[in-house]
Amino acid sequence: MTLLWVLVTFQMDHSEASPWAMPDNLMLRNDIQLLVDSGVINIPITTWPLAWGDIAYNVSKTEKELTLLELSALQRIKEALYEEEMGGLSGSMALKLAKNPERITWFNDSVAAKSEIEAETTYLGKRLALNIHVNKQSGETIFDDSYIAMAIGDYTLSLGAKKNWWGPGWGGSLIQSTNTRPIPSISFERNFSDPFESKFLSWIGPWDLSAMIGEMEQGTNFFGMRVGFRPKKNLELGFSTSALFCGENRSCGLSGLGKTLLDRNITIDGGDLSVQKSGYQLAGIDFRSSHTFRDFPFAAYGQFIGEEPSDYMGLLGLETWGSMNESEWLESYRVFVEGSSTHCQFYSSKTKCAYHNPLYPNGYWHKGGNIGHSSDGDSILLTLGVMFVGDNSQLIKSSLSVGQLNRNSSPLYMLTPKKTDYFNFGLGYEFDLFWFDIPLGNFDVGLGLEYLKNFGKDPRVYIAWSNDADFSPKKVRDYSEYIELIEVDDDLEITSGLLPDQIDEQPSFLALDTNLKIVQVMDLMDQVIRQRVPLLDNIKDRRLGIQTLDDKSIIDKLDISLPTTVSEHALTELMIMIDQIMQNRN
Repeated sequence: MTLLWVLVTFQMDHSEASPWAMPDNLMLRNDIQLLVDSGVINIPITTWPLAWGDIAYNVSKTEKELTLLELSALQRIKEALYEEEMGGLSGSMALKLAKNPERITWFNDSVAAKSEIEAETTYLGKRLALNIHVNKQSGETIFDDSYIAMAIGDYTLSLGAKKNWWGPGWGGSLIQSTNTRPIPSISFERNFSDPFESKFLSWIGPWDLSAMIGEMEQGTNFFGMRVGFRPKKNLELGFSTSALFCGENRSCGLSGLGKTLLDRNITIDGGDLSVQKSGYQLAGIDFRSSHTFRDFPFAAYGQFIGEEPSDYMGLLGLETWGSMNESEWLESYRVFVEGSSTHCQFYSSKTKCAYHNPLYPNGYWHKGGNIGHSSDGDSILLTLGVMFVGDNSQLIKSSLSVGQLNRNSSPLYMLTPKKTDYFNFGLGYEFDLFWFDIPLGNFDVGLGLEYLKNFGKDPRVYIAWSNDADFSPKKVRDYSEYIELIEVDDDLEITSGLLPDQIDEQPSFLALDTNLKIVQVMDLMDQVIRQRVPLLDNIKDRRLGIQTLDDKSIIDKLDISLPTTVSEHALTELMIMIDQIMQNRN
């Protein structure tokens, strides 16, 4: 057991060279939402993928004093941004094995087939990104997640098949999720979410835009568009629409799309009213609002999607998060509970119309899965999800779902042919494995149990491995211009001059008890910084203030709880050295 812990060094890194932070990354989404909810950054976060440039730019603007929990999340994001700066040619491989893969998925990169072998080659330049992804599964070779993208000003134009997740839900999205294979399409996304400068539109706050048009099976075309914005720092709203158009006697061009979006009917000789529509369209709204009640953070969210407002499907959820200071190795947690109803009227049992239109017999279905919620139509589902972030970014994830699928036994829905009670439990663990300094890759292992009343129990075990390599790394994006990082630029000349006289001798704080945890040191520094700022406000010359600290310990004036192994003099020296280092760096 001891040998195992010697061999394993955990340092989670899911990033890959891409203009976007892609969906399915639980750790990254947890960190970004934590910083947004705490006010560190203010960007829309319910339209995935997210632009890395927008994340980096907004991280640079924060002036908020961070807690240890926020600092840990920020550090993981900064590490990911460093990876995204490095362009050139890179490659990766992945191997996934599963017994009884999940039928119903959530915002998690789960194993979708019994066996998958993946290889990927990526080129990332200053404006151009190219990704070729080959996946061999079930005897079939597919190229999902392949794309070519070009940055044009504040927007990126791309051609390919990228994953999308539109909405605030963790358990699902009613309009577009990662449940099915991505639709090959031309897409158009905003790179930065800066607010409008116009005084008439500035109230919208930061906003983003994503639009796509692609081709599905049997000659059907797909259109999707979403706008997300934050009129308040604790509120995000999203408007989404999608449409199926083209087909027999229907235009496949922009005129056909326009008639579908405007809900225009077309005349077909001998046809009844139900088949005179020009296409099938879904539209709706979602929201996410975060709050704090007596130091207890939480967020409420919801999504309502349908053909008409009177026929909306519904999704509602609550989530909370926080630190785990009393645990020796767990850093933080996030818990969510989410309920969804894919009946046309989510508050009733209206059936046989959600995700369905007579024009398109396959419904809202693509390559073996529903484009929207993974439970398909006429289903209700309740999901409880828990995530724990451990030391050095280990991730434990678990979900429990119960509900009923295809409650009217309609042949329209292909997930299950008749009404079925559903139960699913899953538990997973993600970590990186190293042999000393040699990376052996990222591992995701887990188990679970899925039960469908009419199909029996399916125990589930899975393992996924991935690793990557840079063949010609070079810095192609200047995200480091956006974020303050305590590193020396390679282009700067480093002098060997001594620091000021005050620190010629070894400071006594270096002799602190070796059993003192870094968290305790950070907590002491946090206490001192918060309490001494008011004392220094009246000192016009900051250097004079620093000299004053030499003569009299600041601890005499502050209410600080010190461990027995830390003296007031040692802590004072530590704060003096930090001030001096920052001044010399500036």
